[in-house]
Amino acid sequence: MAVATRTSSLFRPSLLAVALAELRQQLRPTGALVLSLGLLTMPALADESSQKQTESGRNLDWVPMEQLTEAQKAAMPSGCCGAYVSPERTDPDAKLEPANASVRATADSSETQGQTTVIMSGDVQLTQGYRSLNADKAVFNQATREAEITGDIEIREPGLLLHAEQAQMQIDSGDATLENAEFVLYESRIRGTAESLKKFGSNIIVLSDSRFTSCEPDSNLWSVAGSEVKINQEKRYGTAKHMRINIKDIPVMYSPYLRFPVGKDRLTGFLFPSMSFDSDTVIEDFSLPFYWNMAPNYDMLITPRYIDQHGTGVDTEFRHMSAQFDTIINGAFLADDEGDYSARELERIEEGLREDYTGKDRWLYSLNQTGGRGQRWNTTIDYTEISDIDYLRDFNRSGVDTNRQPNIAKVATASYRTDNWLVSAKAQEFRVLVEESQIPYRELPRINADGSYRLGDWLLELNNEYVNFDLNSFYELDTTNTLLGERLRTDYGLTWDKEFAWGFFKPGAAVKTLNYQLDSGALNETANDSPSLAVPQGSLDMGLFFERETNLFSNSFIQTLEPRVFYFYSDYEDHSELYNLTANNRYINFDTSELTFTYSQLFRESRFSGGDRIDDANQVAVGLSSALISSSTGIERLRMSIGQIYYQKDRRVVVANNADEDDKYSRRDSELAGQISGQIGDSLRFTSDVAYDHKNAHLTSASASLNYMDDAYRIFNLSYRYTRNPQMINPSNPVPILESTLDQLDASMIWPVNDQWSLIARSNYDFTYNLELDTFAGLEYNDCCYRIRLLGRRWLNFDYNANFLKTATQDDYDQGFFVDIQLKGLGSISERIGKLLDKAIIGYNAREESMR
Repeated sequence: MAVATRTSSLFRPSLLAVALAELRQQLRPTGALVLSLGLLTMPALADESSQKQTESGRNLDWVPMEQLTEAQKAAMPSGCCGAYVSPERTDPDAKLEPANASVRATADSSETQGQTTVIMSGDVQLTQGYRSLNADKAVFNQATREAEITGDIEIREPGLLLHAEQAQMQIDSGDATLENAEFVLYESRIRGTAESLKKFGSNIIVLSDSRFTSCEPDSNLWSVAGSEVKINQEKRYGTAKHMRINIKDIPVMYSPYLRFPVGKDRLTGFLFPSMSFDSDTVIEDFSLPFYWNMAPNYDMLITPRYIDQHGTGVDTEFRHMSAQFDTIINGAFLADDEGDYSARELERIEEGLREDYTGKDRWLYSLNQTGGRGQRWNTTIDYTEISDIDYLRDFNRSGVDTNRQPNIAKVATASYRTDNWLVSAKAQEFRVLVEESQIPYRELPRINADGSYRLGDWLLELNNEYVNFDLNSFYELDTTNTLLGERLRTDYGLTWDKEFAWGFFKPGAAVKTLNYQLDSGALNETANDSPSLAVPQGSLDMGLFFERETNLFSNSFIQTLEPRVFYFYSDYEDHSELYNLTANNRYINFDTSELTFTYSQLFRESRFSGGDRIDDANQVAVGLSSALISSSTGIERLRMSIGQIYYQKDRRVVVANNADEDDKYSRRDSELAGQISGQIGDSLRFTSDVAYDHKNAHLTSASASLNYMDDAYRIFNLSYRYTRNPQMINPSNPVPILESTLDQLDASMIWPVNDQWSLIARSNYDFTYNLELDTFAGLEYNDCCYRIRLLGRRWLNFDYNANFLKTATQDDYDQGFFVDIQLKGLGSISERIGKLLDKAIIGYNAREESMR
């Protein structure tokens, strides 16, 4: 059986893979490992004192943490209480290659026997370049160039330490045999033993009856043992016979033969398996990846998988890299779904809210490609297809949040850039997973040609866009009155783009046009199938910049005061030809919605996203910002802004032609918009946006986030979202989808209690419906030897229904207790907790990278 490790961002090597790449004495057996582990006996490890470890590890160059330098502590992996540190040599030959250095030897006494034999006894010290040898006795045969070495042998090379009781060495070839050998690989923190270690030249070594671990001295919680391990440094592979994984002294895995790569090279073979268990300790998900190294620039991962209540299937991933393209193709297939549903799922099937997939094939395939590396042209493909909308719910066991993943994308783009133009084409279609939010349109194609010319202080922009809106192939609602057609939009503008030391003054003028060619099938008799608009616009953006030096909390700052005024005029053009076009009064809305009002919107030239409306406006936006900037570092520590728009006339252009039904379009001023952002030290960042309706004395929207992460990777996140009665309009259904105020809080943390223990927690809560969305809490223990995470979780298993929170019951909750055990250097029996934390806790991924 062959095994392999993965080395790119997708296929990463284990610690073991990196460790055994060192020098000529390399050892890295890993394998198709299947572990079935209960909770480990951590108290036994916790009771081991650092003094005991120091005594055990002294001859292995083990140094406890309190004796390390600050630089050595910084390089030490988290959770470890010490490191292997090689004594530094200062003699002139210390950095020379042995082949280029003389042999230097000292001893308490020496004698010659005959013409060829030299016997050295007592504190024998021998050096040849960077290689050194200490022993009690050495017998040299000058004729055969061989040496017999006995008694407390110590051999050192950079990054390597060997101990043995007896050794034979051929001086010229470097061949050697060591008996009762003990070894340490410093950088990878691997130590082990072998009854016999044979080294042939610079490339091949053979270890007999060997055992190794990454645990600290005097802690052998786990170890890997093999009867024979052979390493070929030149060909970059090794073989192992009768390989065993031991927990304490109990074997838990056996493999008769393994072939593995040496160093960071990839090799075809099995990777470490992954499994997860449900609350009844039944295997819920088990997979055994097989890596196929097809060529240096392309490979494949094939993963047989068993999923409880569904059956067996296979996942595949193919990667290819060329000079200009990076391609990843994914596929998954599960035949004849067993359809072992929960009571809640059976209830939904009976209500017609979920399809019964019993006996059906379930699958997914995707293509992701980027092209044009270092070129003026660029291409991207992001294409995913699934057998059914429940696929991700059923086979992504960490749960799918439809707020984060509401659709499946099919997008292809191509672009070309010159000095003044960017021309692009895109084809786009989405399969929406929320039934009420289905989008009736796909873009086949969208073509943009955007030009930009700088003429002294003048900036000329020429933006053109053509889109053909076709019927989405996954749209399942009634299409009788669905509008389809083509849209051509232009936006030509000229701006005096000039900034001064005291501020800026930027007048501009523009002309926007909008033209349609609609399919006549759904139009009523009076509708115009080719409506068009043309709107002149003008703007004046002015700002001043004041600053002064100030002191706060014994620190020097530069305080700024930045008033800004933005006048925007856009002529009114009658949009009536865009409304009441079908028998049920549909209006043109292919991709347009009204933006949520925030401070940054004060200075925009449109209150809409998308291209189906051209604003009418005669308004003045006034804003005031102030910032505190550190005088010593230039870092902006605090920025506060407030502003408001003053309207000179009613706004008559809206998305749904309901301007008369909402007085916000006739009021003479907007909500007050505020924004605060800042950074305290290097660890704490915060930001907040608020829109307050002073006329009706209530908040319109608010968002705030606080993120803390320090050098010890103590992580705390707090975020809040509030939107009062949001109006989410679907082009195919003018009735708002989300009917209630959005009011949610999300708090999460990973907080080290000491060097080994950390607390993990998250709470995501909805105040509108008083519902827990996702709550978990747990503990992590981490040291050099292993890591274990225990997590209890209760979460709302989201259905694909936009109003799901309104109808959710206790039956919609899932809960479970999860355990993840990682033996450092081998792998983890489950990735479920890691995937969950990566999604839920900001900063988790950076913390994990620091541990590798």
